[in-house]
Parts: sequence; C-alpha cells; structure tokens
Amino acid sequence: MTVACPVEDRLAIQDLLIAYAHAVDSLHDVDGICDVFVEDAVFDLSGIKFPSLNGHAEIRKFFEDTFDAMSAHAHYLTNFAITSYEGGSVGSKASIRAYVIGMGNYKAGGNIVVNGRYYFDVILTEAGWKATRYTMDFLIPPAE
Repeated sequence: MTVACPVEDRLAIQDLLIAYAHAVDSLHDVDGICDVFVEDAVFDLSGIKFPSLNGHAEIRKFFEDTFDAMSAHAHYLTNFAITSYEGGSVGSKASIRAYVIGMGNYKAGGNIVVNGRYYFDVILTEAGWKATRYTMDFLIPPAE
C-alpha cells in the first residue's frame, strides 16, 4: 500500500535509498553509508541471514569487513512505495519500501545475487531525511 506524501519528501526519501546503494556499490564509502542513518539506527539484515546491527560503529565495521571481501557490487532499486507518512517538519516520520536486485563478486571467487525488498523507516532531521531502521527480505532466496 502506498500513502500520500508530498512529492518533495517522496523524492528526498527515495534519494536516501539511492545514496545508500551508491555508497555500498563504491566498495569504500563507509562514511556515505553512515550518513544515510541516524547515529543509533537499527540496521537489521536478519531477514536475509546476516546480522542485526545497532548504530554507526557496528554498521561501519560490517561494511569495512564487507568491502574487504568484495571486488564488485551493483544494486538496482525500483518499485518505490511510501508506506507511511506523518510529516511536514523536523521530526516527521515515514516508511518506504523498494525492490532491490543486488549483485556482488567476492575477491576469493564466486558471487552472490540478491532479489528482495528494502524497508527503511526514516525521520526528518535538520540535515534532511535519515534512516532510523533498515530491514530487508528476499523475494527470491539466493542460490546456495
């Protein structure tokens, strides 16, 4: 279900997800990834059999380790839907869902392809929209 949201907020929230994917695909921009999230964000990938993390320090460590293991990443986002919106001013909250195809090559050989959905809960801060919680699930589980 999609809910009504001013186009400016919708685009800014979508841009936040795009900034996340772009930073992940860079294989080095950990600061860019952390900038997407509030300091105490919940980054929960347990829905795809990865860890649940809390805050910038744990998110940073996860991506430093991930980048050390990967030689290439590509994420494609589509089907954006604002699923909740209470907004208009700083402190406003929203949720967005997007479909994702993510691919990566490991330095040690092999690759992974993920077909799933991103779920971001966001809050409007003085610095713009930031994620407070991120989860993901599979539409098609990766081959084992």
